[in-house]
Amino acid sequence: MVTKHRQSMLEHVTTWLRRKGWIRHRGDRYSNFSALACEQPNGAFSITYADRGSPITIMAIHGGKIEPGTSSLAKRIAGKRFNYYSFSGDKKRHNWDLHITSTAFDEPVALALADRSAVVVTLHGCMGRGTVAYTGGDNVELCQQMENVLNCAGVKSRPHPIFHGHGRNNICNRGQHGGLQLELTPRLRLCPYAWRKRRILVDRIQKLLDDGANLNG
Repeated sequence: MVTKHRQSMLEHVTTWLRRKGWIRHRGDRYSNFSALACEQPNGAFSITYADRGSPITIMAIHGGKIEPGTSSLAKRIAGKRFNYYSFSGDKKRHNWDLHITSTAFDEPVALALADRSAVVVTLHGCMGRGTVAYTGGDNVELCQQMENVLNCAGVKSRPHPIFHGHGRNNICNRGQHGGLQLELTPRLRLCPYAWRKRRILVDRIQKLLDDGANLNG
């Protein structure tokens, strides 16, 4: 009985999220940024970035209301020392229409930042239970180091079973030494009671990158 009740609640929440346009029904509406920019009205999205001349860039390419919570976390991680980029959905509804998958995301400012970086770290939102930071990306050693420091600090981290983030076409891997893709569950990104976990996430990522984690891929 409890299982049926939970399933009913999950279906209700999923329907509500789809109605709001916060999760997708099927695949992406656009295959590149040019197509999106030509069709979407003014104010549908915004681009925020800071090029600080750092070899490390922190990105939220599905920021704002597309994958809520990723822009603010990316900005906190970047702080005043790492480069920062956010492509944010600003519409009242149907922000998932602005989602362009990582292997097709070709917004010019983002590409320019990524191409002159040694390492790119991208933050994404994913579905899942608990407060988990899933890893992916071509810099395997950096992924493993990230998992180790987060798990030791009490934030669960392991490779994502589906979104592996491999390949040069993925924007997280356009830097000189491959990159790191972090898929964050809703609880970790958004739950008010998980603020300590978010603070740990930010602090540990900053420290790992500052301490000269293996950036050579």
